[in-house]
Amino acid sequence: MRRAVITTLTLAAAAFMITTSTNGCTVGSGTGSVTGDLFVTDCWSGKFDLQPDFFAATPNTDDSLIIRIQHGSDYVNFSDGLSILVTSVSTIRAAIDNDGGTPQPQTFPISLPPSVLDPGTPLTQPTPPGAQFALFLQSTCGVDTPGLYGMNLVTTDVPTGDGGAICSAATAAAVSQCDGGMPPATGSSTITFQHIFDASLANGGDPGSLSAEQRLTQATFDVLLGDPRMQCPGSTGPPPACEGHLTGSFSFYFERGKPAQAFP
Repeated sequence: MRRAVITTLTLAAAAFMITTSTNGCTVGSGTGSVTGDLFVTDCWSGKFDLQPDFFAATPNTDDSLIIRIQHGSDYVNFSDGLSILVTSVSTIRAAIDNDGGTPQPQTFPISLPPSVLDPGTPLTQPTPPGAQFALFLQSTCGVDTPGLYGMNLVTTDVPTGDGGAICSAATAAAVSQCDGGMPPATGSSTITFQHIFDASLANGGDPGSLSAEQRLTQATFDVLLGDPRMQCPGSTGPPPACEGHLTGSFSFYFERGKPAQAFP
């Protein structure tokens, strides 16, 4: 049977969620959609529609951008939504700008943070341009519900050719053993940026000096969600089961707002 073999996941997830729950650098307006299929134990099984109406972003000094897409504007601890950590923002924007010509959409992988490693994997890992994606369902499922993460490789259902879901409640059963067998179907996660806000372009650190186009973040995504704790030891068996498949888009302008107050 599978075992929980990734010991750093809890700390990495906690840091990800805390960072996004205490920031308040945008006013939250924007447009977008998040729909698909979810199979969360003891919470949700079937079609899902987040109906997001809150969009926020916080730039960091390490050339990363944290995006929060949420239903409602309450704290993460009481809400349903997505956290997306984008790495190497300046590299992504340079690729989109295409040497000053017409902006060209760029597709990048969604994967786990380098700190979430299998046993025996070197601790120092490169962080290529891309994104890390976490789904939280604190409102619908409760604060004790484990999060699901966008993964670069998960086990999916064998395609039926009729447009059916590639994740289902039965997917986990197909990969519940770590002793080999018939190779399962697999899939990966991607995000495509049409525009992205790059804080390094701001004159003197003031985003107000940027044009509307420079403050725009716009993207589409196709994400397969899983629980990395269910990876076979040493990655010897199939990848973790797909527990959700979400597609969506978002578009919003960065605007500096009043900082959030963590406590009354």
